[in-house]
Amino acid sequence: KWLAIFFYADFGPLNLAMLYRYCCKLNKKLKSFTLSRKRIIHYTSYDQRKRANAAFLIGAYAVIYLKRTPEEVYRALISGTNVSYLPFRDAAFGNCTYDLTILDCLQGIRKALQHGFFDFENFDVEEYEHYEVILSTLQKCTSPTSASTMSQMLCD
Repeated sequence: KWLAIFFYADFGPLNLAMLYRYCCKLNKKLKSFTLSRKRIIHYTSYDQRKRANAAFLIGAYAVIYLKRTPEEVYRALISGTNVSYLPFRDAAFGNCTYDLTILDCLQGIRKALQHGFFDFENFDVEEYEHYEVILSTLQKCTSPTSASTMSQMLCD
C-alpha cells in the first residue's frame, strides 16, 4: 500500500520515493529463492486514481528495469477491453487545463534516465523525502491564506 498526500483535486503520479520503494520491493520479490516458482500478481482496486497510479508504478518499473520503451509499456497497459486511465492533475485550484497521461510520465522517466537526472542505484530516498516535506509545505503556502494559517503550517 502506498500513501500519498494531496492538496486540492490533484493526484498522482506517485513521487520518486514511492516509485523507488515499489521497485525495490518488486526486485526483492523477483530475486527471492522462495518465490522463484511463484507468480507475482500486480493488482489494484476499481478506483480510477488508484488504477492510474498502479499502472504508472508497473509501467515505470518496466521502463527502468526491463528497458522497455514508454510506448511499448503503454500499449500493454491499455490492451484489453475498455481499458483507460484517468489523467493525472496538479494541485492548482479550479479546472485542470491539460491532461498528464501515464504515457507522458513514462516518457519523462525515460528522458530522466537518458540524461542522468536520476539513478536508483545511487538514490538517497531519505534525503529525497526530507526535501519533499519542505517542498510540500511551501506548496501549501502558494495559495492565498491568512498569516496565522501560514504560520501554523510552517511551525507544525
